[in-house]
Amino acid sequence: MTLNELVADDGVRQYAIQRLAKLLRHPDDLTHKAEEVRRKLTQEKLLIDAQLNTDVRRQFDDVQEGLELLCSTTGQIDRVKTDMRKVDELCSRAQSYLANFDRIRKVSVANRNFARTEEFYQQFREFHQQYTQVRELLVDAQDNFSQGNFNLLRLHYSLHRLEDFRNRAMGFAGLDDADSGQTLAQMFGGVDSLVREFDEFLWMVAGSMYDLALRSRANVIVQLLKVVEFEEAADRAEERERAGSGLSPGAGAGPTTAGPPPRRERAVKNYRQRLLDFIHAFVGSRVGEFFRQDVKGLDAIAEVTGFVVDDLTFVGDAVAPAFPGDYYIFDVFVDEYHQAVVAGTGALAAGDLDGGSILALLRWIREYYGAMRKELSIPRDQLKPPLLDGREDQLAHEYLGIAARKIREWVGNLMRTETESFAARQDAPRVGEDGLYVTGGSVYLFEIVNQNVELVTEAQRAKLLCDLMAECNKVFQDVGVQWRGLLDSEKAKQIDAPDAVAEGLVDYTMALANEQIRCVVQAETIRDETGARLTRAHQERFRAELSQTMDIFMGVAEAATQTLADIVFSDLRPITSALYTPDWYQDDLLQPVIETLKDYCQDFHDHLDKYLCRRLMQDLLSRFALGYIDAVAGKVKFRKGQTTEKLHSELHRASKFFKEHMDAGAVSETLNVVRILISLIDSTPAMIFLEFFSIKKQYPDLPLALIEDILSKRDDLEKAQLKSIVESLRQKSKGDAGASLGKQGTLFSKLKSYPPLGSAPKGRLL
Repeated sequence: MTLNELVADDGVRQYAIQRLAKLLRHPDDLTHKAEEVRRKLTQEKLLIDAQLNTDVRRQFDDVQEGLELLCSTTGQIDRVKTDMRKVDELCSRAQSYLANFDRIRKVSVANRNFARTEEFYQQFREFHQQYTQVRELLVDAQDNFSQGNFNLLRLHYSLHRLEDFRNRAMGFAGLDDADSGQTLAQMFGGVDSLVREFDEFLWMVAGSMYDLALRSRANVIVQLLKVVEFEEAADRAEERERAGSGLSPGAGAGPTTAGPPPRRERAVKNYRQRLLDFIHAFVGSRVGEFFRQDVKGLDAIAEVTGFVVDDLTFVGDAVAPAFPGDYYIFDVFVDEYHQAVVAGTGALAAGDLDGGSILALLRWIREYYGAMRKELSIPRDQLKPPLLDGREDQLAHEYLGIAARKIREWVGNLMRTETESFAARQDAPRVGEDGLYVTGGSVYLFEIVNQNVELVTEAQRAKLLCDLMAECNKVFQDVGVQWRGLLDSEKAKQIDAPDAVAEGLVDYTMALANEQIRCVVQAETIRDETGARLTRAHQERFRAELSQTMDIFMGVAEAATQTLADIVFSDLRPITSALYTPDWYQDDLLQPVIETLKDYCQDFHDHLDKYLCRRLMQDLLSRFALGYIDAVAGKVKFRKGQTTEKLHSELHRASKFFKEHMDAGAVSETLNVVRILISLIDSTPAMIFLEFFSIKKQYPDLPLALIEDILSKRDDLEKAQLKSIVESLRQKSKGDAGASLGKQGTLFSKLKSYPPLGSAPKGRLL
């Protein structure tokens, strides 16, 4: 028999399978554990069966006891029925024993009616006096209202007695003629007026709850609530009476003989709901008045938080303890204050808002919710509806659009002035305190950026701050494109027609580069100082945005230094283009090069940022060294001995000059490419092969075309010999071409006349 046949329930069957799977996890368990598992399960089954038998027996006993109790109850009910029939029979017989029973009953009713009439008549005689006393109590309470020296419960009790008597009297009048009703209405007309005056006084007391609590007169608030609770109980009793009698409002009274005396229907007052409505109106008026007097614009919106927190703290400490717990009055006040704040804020935020107002509003919303949670332990989700209908993200987006437009407009105006000044160059650039050329553009550029960053930071909107920096980066990207384009156009004019352009391009380019470094420093300051104030969740993105900002400005600074290097070597082009020519062999062409570099470098050291100056000097040195290599592509000849001797001399003089401005190790490392050129020119035919591959290990991107050019222009090699050497080098280099492409490029990768492996040939640098 299978498990499916034994167990019909799928859930039980699945549980059994899982239980067996836990007990028998390995194939060997069927052999070694099956018997033990069977014994264990048999014991468990015996225990479960015994427990089930015990439970079933107990259930049978309980059912038997219930049936016996039911049978005895049925007998008792029958005995009660019998006894009640006996009582009914005795009552019927007792009436026949008394003569004139009906007359006695009528006399009894007449006696009760007479007593009621006597009581009613006495109350009629005392009504005017009681009315006068209640009127005096009310007047006295109104006169002493400001001192709180009155007893609200006594006043209400006395008025309630008058009102109840009036209702009963009018109930009796409902059974008589119209003249009696009219007379009573004239007599009790003052009661309605008194009730209305009491209502007005009662809500005056309610309106003074804060003042009473402040003066430690919470007992008056308790009296007010006692009155409300009494009237609520009377309302419920009236509703039950109407529901029980089936009468509609204004229906007549019952009979005047048996039963309670007739009375006119009491008007339902709904004091509790009226109190809650009054609190709603009171709080709305109080908050609205505060908005009108103290919050006349979004600049003062922060004052609302303190006002609401102080009021609710006062309510929780002094007012709420006077209310019964079922009012949940503190939550009521919280809801009313919040709704009033929502209405006031919505009115202030209506219409178009500028960026500052939006940030003030966003900052206040965060402060408001935070203060309610911290000071009053009220979570944000309890404050419904949300402020500004939860449009915080929408407002943040609006601010971002406004700020982006303002920044773009500001930067556009600044760039218009800066680029016009850069292109015109009518006056020399300003000199800063450290002797560096400056334009002052970085100060103005970051003035508006810092303002917006500070405002958003104060508003505690970290995501908005990151979005703002992303928008700023878009503007900075456009600024960088403008500067690069202007540098390229002005450099082209300077190189092509130096006499036709305004003077001072080098000075203004240095000033531009310095300003970019100042922008980098300011961006770094914002990244470090402001980033430290953000939560960890937003720090990474904010710092990434500022790092991108720094890269943008650094890119423009590098473009400026490259422009400076291009201008320097454009002045040197007539000289450097003569390398390895007859003029070079005959004249000292290096001296004017060094003198020109000396003049430029002095200006760079005096007026260019130190970091950029070091970068520029390295660029000049690299271009100087590459000039000697790229010149090999020209129509030149290497004279055995004479060329290397002149190169050694010029290399020594150039090294001495550059070491005056740079680190000696960096100079030697860069000029080593020229020493390689010397070694290839000076090598014997037998050593060229070894010399080439020795250099190749240090400079894997050394172009083979350069080697071929050097060897072809040596005057000591025969054509056949040259062909054999070149063919050997080509054969050996075939296997190294792919490996060389994957290695880090050296200075040889920057050659213009000899592009690296895998690149298309480019024009010369010099």
